[in-house]
Amino acid sequence: MNLDISNWKEFKLSDIFNVKYGVNLELNACEIEDHNSNDAINFVARTAINNGVSAKIKYIDDVTPQSAGLISVAGGGSVLSTFLQNEPFYSGRDLYTLEAKDAISDEAKLFLITVIEQNKYKYSYGRQANKTLPDIILKLPIDKDSNPNYKFMEDYIKSLHYKPLTTKNVKTKKKSLDIAEWKEFKLSSILTVKNGQGITKEEIEMNPGEFPAVQSGEENNGVLGYIDKKYCYSMGYIISESPCLTVARTGSAGFVSFQKEGCVVGDSAKILLLEDEVANTEVYLFLQTVLGALRFKYAYGRKVTEEKYMNELIKLPVKKDSKGKILVDKNFKYSKQGYVPDWEYMKEYMGLLLYGDRL
Repeated sequence: MNLDISNWKEFKLSDIFNVKYGVNLELNACEIEDHNSNDAINFVARTAINNGVSAKIKYIDDVTPQSAGLISVAGGGSVLSTFLQNEPFYSGRDLYTLEAKDAISDEAKLFLITVIEQNKYKYSYGRQANKTLPDIILKLPIDKDSNPNYKFMEDYIKSLHYKPLTTKNVKTKKKSLDIAEWKEFKLSSILTVKNGQGITKEEIEMNPGEFPAVQSGEENNGVLGYIDKKYCYSMGYIISESPCLTVARTGSAGFVSFQKEGCVVGDSAKILLLEDEVANTEVYLFLQTVLGALRFKYAYGRKVTEEKYMNELIKLPVKKDSKGKILVDKNFKYSKQGYVPDWEYMKEYMGLLLYGDRL
């Protein structure tokens, strides 16, 4: 379908939606629930990933979940990260909901979400959208009466093409995830760090290429753009040619991404690398989730410094012998107690998850 915006009309967000503040719960005061539980309720926060869902929590007797079909918008944090919530949900602080004033389809809502997020640039450098959200301007297609043309929006989204993602793991038996016997490891014992430097959006535009350039944002997996690799080498920038993790130093501090093709990092991010003999996609993704649990420590403007971050402790599964007894490495390579991370378990666990065969 043609997307000629020359005849589109401007509307305030409040013309289209009823804007309401969310439930305003604190996640650390809620009881985390297993994702497979029938009683689990989505907890939507100010994040730009996972459709805004940061956890599953148990139903709260005196708090009614917000209805499925609402649109969530982050007023702070990853400002203006906007998602359609297809399930009932609870929400954290600075999280707003949008309820369409007219009966519109989910496809039309997805169209509107894209238009809303075009305003994100206005909220860089810590600006919040709390007071200005209702007045955001949306340029939309119109019908013959100059009203928003929701039918066009719906049809446009339906016209987009995509290839369905399939998996053979639907009936695969999952590995158990009992953390009771996991042991603590200092990050510096399992990962090496490379501190980024330089790289601006202007540099990327002037030196386009195919190599991911990562900075401190959450959007697009932290990738600011794609730059010429030779240029990065000529500038002495920090590069990993192999798969790696990155962690945001500022901005979305503590946000961890996995870069399958390697990357170059700017001065607001760091590269995290495993030793070659244990590095693979599955293990990196397992660690990405574990490291994500550290993020709360870097809220409210706290920066991720190498000294502090590499001294963080995380719990990991450890190797056992055939009788189930925890093994100890006499070389004490990974921990003072001699525990050895069970890299093979991590790899197998991720591979058996739904869609794990597509990693």
